Amino acid sequence: MIDLPDRVMRTKLYLIIALLVVAAGVSARSAPRPAPGFALQNNRGDMVFKSSLKGNLLISFFASYCRPCAKELPLLAALEKKYGAQKSMSIVLISADVNDTDGDAKQKADRFLRKAGIERDYLLDMYHVVIEKYNPKKMLPAVFLVNRAGYIVFSEIGAREDTLQRLEEAIRNLR
Repeated sequence: MIDLPDRVMRTKLYLIIALLVVAAGVSARSAPRPAPGFALQNNRGDMVFKSSLKGNLLISFFASYCRPCAKELPLLAALEKKYGAQKSMSIVLISADVNDTDGDAKQKADRFLRKAGIERDYLLDMYHVVIEKYNPKKMLPAVFLVNRAGYIVFSEIGAREDTLQRLEEAIRNLR
């Protein structure tokens, strides 16, 4: 049988270990990492390479079935309008729609963006090659802020109430 001081000591040790594990996980997530490269076709049929995109990039993965994406995309466009020139930032929209019985990926993305009030070029990742590099679980919406040096300095996967507030703070911190 364990006496009380040993039990208390063990409990404290477990708590310390748990806190260290959590702290290590948080710092690993917040550390900038290189943004993976990509080459995707855009909605007009042209190939777009990440390496050819200059400045700070706001990369947003979306799909026509993603309701939170429909709310988020116009707000991201507003952030680009507000900070684009000042921070040399542009949005890169990447559709994760696929060709299936519901239709052609490009047609689904076109309808979705038109309905959301977004009129701009976008990239097609219908084989999920790029989204898997950035977001292996392929959850949507997914937004990544890539600085001029090519590092992801902000990422959010899934819909959260405070995403845009935290994203705007990260944009303000860009050089």
